[in-house]
Amino acid sequence: MSRYVPLMELWALLVALSTGVAVIVRLHAGYTRPYLEVTTGVVTEHTFVYGDEHNEGGYVPTLEFTIATGRLVRAKAKGKPLSEPVEQGTEVSVLYRRDRPDSWCRLGTLADYEQEADPGIWQTCLGVALVSGLFLGLVALMGLLPG
Repeated sequence: MSRYVPLMELWALLVALSTGVAVIVRLHAGYTRPYLEVTTGVVTEHTFVYGDEHNEGGYVPTLEFTIATGRLVRAKAKGKPLSEPVEQGTEVSVLYRRDRPDSWCRLGTLADYEQEADPGIWQTCLGVALVSGLFLGLVALMGLLPG
């Protein structure tokens, strides 16, 4: 079995590097936002801003929240709450850019928001785990064979 140790180490290094590259590419995909939109709403106890604003690379852009006081609050899309506490009843104007004409953004409460996970990252992790498991299982099986 010792003759397979360098091969397993190389495979582990390859898996680690490819996973790291995949994560970096997904997070830092090139992004252009040509469309500018504004939506307004009133802050309630748990106000969330959510939408489908992302490109095929999976990068979720930063939304800019302009509050009635004139301060600028930044938060991510996909249901992240406002990053600073805001009094209930405050009107919030959400200034955001979108990369597709059919993109949307809404203000709503926690009850309005449906938790979403990016299926792409889970598919990537599952694929890496399956390939690694198959490879390690094959190496273990080859080590058990006589010869």
